[in-house]
Amino acid sequence: MSGTEPRRYLIATAISHYPNAPAELEWDRPGLVEARRAIVELFTQELGYTHVSDLGLNPTKHQLTRELREFCRSPERRADDVVAVYIAGHGEVLDNDDYVLLTADTEPDDLYDALLPSTLARKILAGTKVRRLLLMLDTCFSGQGGNELLSAMARLKNDWREDETGLAVITSAQPRELAQTGAFPELLTEAVTSFATAGYTPPLLALDAVVNATRTNPKRPDFQHIGLEIIGLTGQIPPFLPNSKHSNQLSHTDLALQQAAEWDEQDKRRDVEFRTRLLRRAMGHSDPSRVGWWFSGRHQALHDIAAWLADPAAEARPALVVTGAPGSGKTAVLGLVAAVSDPEYRRTVPLASIGVRAGHLPRPKSIGTTVYAQSLTDQQIVRAVAAALRLPQVEAVADLLNHLSARPVPDRPHVVLVDGLDEAATPTTLCSQVLRPLMELAAPHLRLLLGTRPHLFAALGLHPDDHIDLDSPRYADPEAVLVYTVRNLLDAHRDSPYVDCPHDIRLAVAHAVAAAAGNCFLVARITAGTLAATPGLPDPCDPGWRRALPSAAADAMHRDLHQRFGDDAGRILALLRPLAYAEGQGLPWEDIWAPLASELADRPYTNDDLHQLRRDAGAYVVEAVEDGRSVYRLYHESMAEYLRQGQDGGRAQRAFTDVLRRTAPYHLDGGRDWSRAHPYVRRHLSAHAAAAGLLDALVTEPDYLVHADCDSLVARLPEVQSDTARLHASVYRTSIDIHRRLDPDGRRQVLATSAARYNEPALLNAFNSRALPGAWKAVAASGALLADNVRNVLTGHSKTVNAVACTELDGRPVAVTGSRDKTVRVWDLTTGRPVGEPMTGHTGHVRT
Repeated sequence: MSGTEPRRYLIATAISHYPNAPAELEWDRPGLVEARRAIVELFTQELGYTHVSDLGLNPTKHQLTRELREFCRSPERRADDVVAVYIAGHGEVLDNDDYVLLTADTEPDDLYDALLPSTLARKILAGTKVRRLLLMLDTCFSGQGGNELLSAMARLKNDWREDETGLAVITSAQPRELAQTGAFPELLTEAVTSFATAGYTPPLLALDAVVNATRTNPKRPDFQHIGLEIIGLTGQIPPFLPNSKHSNQLSHTDLALQQAAEWDEQDKRRDVEFRTRLLRRAMGHSDPSRVGWWFSGRHQALHDIAAWLADPAAEARPALVVTGAPGSGKTAVLGLVAAVSDPEYRRTVPLASIGVRAGHLPRPKSIGTTVYAQSLTDQQIVRAVAAALRLPQVEAVADLLNHLSARPVPDRPHVVLVDGLDEAATPTTLCSQVLRPLMELAAPHLRLLLGTRPHLFAALGLHPDDHIDLDSPRYADPEAVLVYTVRNLLDAHRDSPYVDCPHDIRLAVAHAVAAAAGNCFLVARITAGTLAATPGLPDPCDPGWRRALPSAAADAMHRDLHQRFGDDAGRILALLRPLAYAEGQGLPWEDIWAPLASELADRPYTNDDLHQLRRDAGAYVVEAVEDGRSVYRLYHESMAEYLRQGQDGGRAQRAFTDVLRRTAPYHLDGGRDWSRAHPYVRRHLSAHAAAAGLLDALVTEPDYLVHADCDSLVARLPEVQSDTARLHASVYRTSIDIHRRLDPDGRRQVLATSAARYNEPALLNAFNSRALPGAWKAVAASGALLADNVRNVLTGHSKTVNAVACTELDGRPVAVTGSRDKTVRVWDLTTGRPVGEPMTGHTGHVRT
């Protein structure tokens, strides 16, 4: 554990014997001794906790509260300590609905003297430094005790700073449920170590993901449901459960990362993108357990990129684009360039073994920032660049340029590498309205190294000399494809028949595969992997065999799956298909991936099937991270295109919408509890619903509006159709400039105020009904509403605005404004964001 990690302590006890209880009551639970031992092993061996063993087994009420109190009040406690308390035993709900915990000295005829949850909470928290507490109750009816604990904890934390608060209660059963002895430790252990909860990437486990995994475990008794409640740490992954699978040892490159200084959140995200996308592609394989590099060739392309980076006339060539057909190795080339540009990563790249000469590579620190654009919005790209340049947080290119112009001219420009432009949320506007203005106006502060497919060249306004086409005669590298093919024949499968076969046969097979693949490394990889997994050797001189070799990624994937898995290929395809429709960085496993595969295929699939997929076809899937949780995507976009072929896209999006909605838990009144929905649901459900034509039903749920990701939802609100949905959309957009910056509780109050301004009492009551106790509630509100029901603050002009006109641009409503600052600006009225750059050159004030 590194020095920046908090100290973690476990106090675990079990009351397995009740001396005062007659045998006929059957209070004794000998199996709880083993349950406690299992929890101690889980927390100390898997999660890095120190076991505080003073309490032991079978404490009395006084012993339990005294030991907890003494530990928590110790001068050695720090506010950043993480304390986990596990208590197993017997719980009862009294006639007055109070829950009590029975300790070793409890008298059966006086249960009203047993331990109350509020007493337990007070002993741990009142007047102590404990601010990070995970309390686990493993008793019958423990959900009732959990509710009372949360109520007591909420009162005790009133004077704490919000960033200090982190209290969680996990209960082994619901308020009226029995708890099977030993079930909770077993279910918790399997959930904590399951890939359905998290893969290798997230350093922490989300508590709700862990609890969801216990509920879907087939070993769970039908009558028992584990519960969870959390106070504080809104929007964060609580620090209670470190991910035991998390490893920066995916390759030697990550050893340097552990020694780096603390980075801000944007830096961390970019590093994750680099390691899971560009670096993994540069290494040439997707298996996270491998540490070797399979990159080969591309000497001319690497040389020319290095020359551009070192060009003293940087302003004359502010951008360079690397392009090529799908599978041509564009991301691999850029990944290698990014790796060797980083001084720490550079030392881990085996240049000699991959045959790349140092003279063909850029110097250290040549590239300052790396971004992978898949699913990112224009504003997210701008924010990423601003963060990398240590500029104030901005979302408009004009503001970014203004900040840059105020800076002294640097000795050399900051180079930003942006790959995957064609996979961005809005590729055309990203190129024309973000990257092109930066290319034209940000010199000498900024240069761009870009990766995209060729169809975006026009939007970038590129000169023919400003790109490297990996498929052109100058840069195509057939020898590199051949070397890569040989490496896959040898190493893609542990039992490859090509390891011990005659060299001439291996080389002949590799030549045939590489010739069919042409310039496509992806086709060579898949085809060679298929052959490596096939026990027999083909006859490379057989014309029929050579003609059957695939030349396109879709054909290679089809052949691989059907040749290796035969009749079982349909199962593999069905399990992979949800990833082809995933938004953002990828699809969560948890309780989402398997249900989606089941819905799309109209047959049941479970987590066991996903584990089998991981063993059989894991090379097709890459783990990434979003919102601190593991998500999974296909290794290459070409694979997604293949999996979408012949599918009803509308039906797929309807399936996504239905399944994602069902994952949101319920309130007691039967309404959806969107506050506890998976982050993927809150961020991306609107995209799936809009594509499915089901957005109206979502927008008419007031609580969904409170918790949905603002930037994702607002861009799709113009698509709603029904009168009610349009009304709700108007209420939402009326104050979007305010509530998009707020947490859900603040957003609820602003939305309620907007509903009051619209004189919509039913909607007002819906927002107010779930307000926090003690929070102010809107009753009535006044204020003019704009004709199109939108109020955005359009910030950018430095002086008085003299003229405003509204029109449409590319089918979207826009406003055009003129100002005394001698500029004209265009604004997207749907999002409130600037469109393009300010129009300058006026010699006086711009008026109507």
